Amino acid sequence: MPVTRHFGRAIIQPVVVAWVVTILVSQVVHHQIVSGQDDTLAIPTMTEQEAVEHFETQVKPILRDKCLRCHNSIEASGSLNLTTRTGILEGGDSGPALVEGQAEDSLLLSAIRYDAFEMPPTGKLSDAQIRTIQIWLHQGMPWSPGEEALDPGHIHKAPEVNAESKAWWAFQPPQKHVAPPVRQAEWVQNDIDRFVLQRLEEAGLRPNPLADRATLIRRVYYSVLGLPPTYQQVQDFVQDPDPMAYEKLVDQVLASPHYGEKWGRFWLDLVRYSETNSFERDGDKPFVWKYRDYVIRSFNEDKPYDRFLLEQLAGDELPEPTIETVTATGYFRLGQWDDEPADPKLARYDELDDMVRTTSEVMLGLTVGCARCHDHKIDPIPMKDYYGLLAFFENIRPYGVRSNESVEEASVRTFEFPADDAAKAKHQTELERAERTLAAIYEKVKPSFEAVEHEEWAYEENHVRLIKQRLGGVLSEEEVRRFERSFNRRQQLRNSPPNNDVKLLAVKERGPVAEPTHLMLRGNPHVLGDQVEPSFPSVLSPPPVTVHAPAHQESTGRRLALAKWIASSENPLTARVIANRIWQGYFERGLVRSASDYGFQGDRPTHPELLDWLAVRLVEHQWRMKPLQREILLSNTFRMSSSMNDAAYALDPNNDKFWRYNMRRLTAEEVRDSILAAAGHLNLDKMFGPSIFPIMPQEVLAGQSQPGSGWGQSSQEDRDRRSIYIKSKRSLVLPIMKNFDVAEADFSCPVRFNTTQPTQALGMLNSEFTNTEAQRMAQNILKTIDVSDVSGQVAEALRRTTQRTVDPEEIQKGVEFVHRLRSRDGADPQQALARFCLLSINLNEFLFVR
Repeated sequence: MPVTRHFGRAIIQPVVVAWVVTILVSQVVHHQIVSGQDDTLAIPTMTEQEAVEHFETQVKPILRDKCLRCHNSIEASGSLNLTTRTGILEGGDSGPALVEGQAEDSLLLSAIRYDAFEMPPTGKLSDAQIRTIQIWLHQGMPWSPGEEALDPGHIHKAPEVNAESKAWWAFQPPQKHVAPPVRQAEWVQNDIDRFVLQRLEEAGLRPNPLADRATLIRRVYYSVLGLPPTYQQVQDFVQDPDPMAYEKLVDQVLASPHYGEKWGRFWLDLVRYSETNSFERDGDKPFVWKYRDYVIRSFNEDKPYDRFLLEQLAGDELPEPTIETVTATGYFRLGQWDDEPADPKLARYDELDDMVRTTSEVMLGLTVGCARCHDHKIDPIPMKDYYGLLAFFENIRPYGVRSNESVEEASVRTFEFPADDAAKAKHQTELERAERTLAAIYEKVKPSFEAVEHEEWAYEENHVRLIKQRLGGVLSEEEVRRFERSFNRRQQLRNSPPNNDVKLLAVKERGPVAEPTHLMLRGNPHVLGDQVEPSFPSVLSPPPVTVHAPAHQESTGRRLALAKWIASSENPLTARVIANRIWQGYFERGLVRSASDYGFQGDRPTHPELLDWLAVRLVEHQWRMKPLQREILLSNTFRMSSSMNDAAYALDPNNDKFWRYNMRRLTAEEVRDSILAAAGHLNLDKMFGPSIFPIMPQEVLAGQSQPGSGWGQSSQEDRDRRSIYIKSKRSLVLPIMKNFDVAEADFSCPVRFNTTQPTQALGMLNSEFTNTEAQRMAQNILKTIDVSDVSGQVAEALRRTTQRTVDPEEIQKGVEFVHRLRSRDGADPQQALARFCLLSINLNEFLFVR
């Protein structure tokens, strides 16, 4: 990529000159090494004994440490065995590693220099080590007399696909086990409790008492909706004499439209949802927010999980594709995209690799991506199975080539309907007006552009920044404002075309016939091996692949074949994996802790019979998640207190047996949404649509290579919306979200980190956001409580943050705090109350669910 993108103009010329000189010098030096023109690098002359000693003392340690683990007689990666001299001369799939008398042209030397292959893949050898190998090859590759083969040491052989590996617990179909008998039957609410209680009784443990109602409603609200209940909702539940009150509460929250906003976020973490491409420009993905809305709606509708997967993997290949099902295929466009790759072919297969990894980990709990360069080292997944899975995606068109226009052509689909001509004409007129304004101002500033700025102008995300740089010179303040208004208006019009023209970010293929898929030696797309056909992981004893191209002939039908197999009740992994994730959503950890790895290195389930039972129940519920979640919520296992029991802790410190509920901190989204709710301004009415831009601190924007690029402005009404609607920009994360461990969007996130770090406390006390919301909270309280009623103000602030009845002692401490701020620091009544509101949102009771 151009050097000018990384260095300021003041130092461009010296840097470029130094860069070019370095390249030229390195080329000259390389030529001298090869030709022997540099006496200091000439190949030394050795006696036969000296050459053998050089091999034994210097070459053998390098081969043992860096090469023989993968290239030995047991596991010869690429069919290359480096333990014998004969094996080196015979070579592997790419030919002889050395042709005698042609040392400088040898594949072995080329590979360790990283000229073509890159060996070893764990990191390039040092210059001294490369020089050692080079001398050895020039000496004719002398070998220790009497030593036919080098000892590679302990070799870990990749597991084979055989009867033993197929017998692994996760590769067996789930069984619906009968709930076991227990001694404390009076504690049991449903079969879930029987499975949990049996393990507790076996370990000599007792379950914790049930949580009180005030604690329980808060737990339910955050677990299902990601929101706090109001103080009044808590009081109504606590005082409800109906014995079915809890059951009614569970049904109420599961039916809420905000359920999809909470549980949709869980899915977005898994599929690495982001609205930008990463890399240097981190440009926007057009219309990607429609995929987010599709996910939220799918959860709210309780769409069957098998259908949910079918639509995302092959919604365009279904017999009757719709806007909804095609929107779902935006799943394939969520990954990173390098719009300026050094190696376009490698970038293409990195894009496909991301699809293979995400699909296999999220939907199957298998780390198939580890078999891209060689057979999986831990699990029975041959390299051939990796490329068999990749073949289902081979025909997918790349996200784009370089320009925004190429993305539109390759990844955006348009649905047209009978037009409302008036609306269409109005929309077109407004769009043309905005375009004319932008074009006129561009023509005015164009002569002032330097060469690099003309290149930068090719990317729309740079336009506003480049225009603002002309303020006070070429352009007036009004012209800059007019450009920014027109730019934003154009974006709005593009995102909201008239009803007759619906655009979606979606998958596209190259047609009904796919290019052949080949094994790639060491994962290198420039070195192809045998051709492979689409296939399912062989260790799962799958059925043969049957592919039928769809009637529209725009794609192969391969993805639909894959989707049907993954979403089948006969697949031993799919129901288990999602059932475990649902359990994780309610208990902070899955029955299988390694939620995306069910292979040999993954964690075994702590309750295998319960996991099977949940998987079977999900399928019995026609793959609908809400009925299964209802059973979990109604169990006493979920309703247990989180209080400490020293005796139980001593026996089970990790709570593997679930003797108590695991207290947890709020997620990043829950922290921000709860602050807005406490301030009285959380906007729950507006759902869906283009993403929002909360105020981003200038200090954070200044850290961008192009400060402010890609971050817009939203109205206060929009900034008060839920955090799931915040623009997800890979290179720019809102501080409060980052501090509280929001998911990284570059890769699938099965479990979020849960850190405790200074920036959390510092941000909660000092950030512009928390201080602004504390002020708004104080203003909101003073609208209903008289300025002289400090006790009432303190009580209301605490009720908003804890959702419970406040003790008189707590009120008294708060009153003293407020009076001290007034008398000692000279704060006015609203400022003092705002300080107390800030204190209240920093309470552990506010930030934790117990």
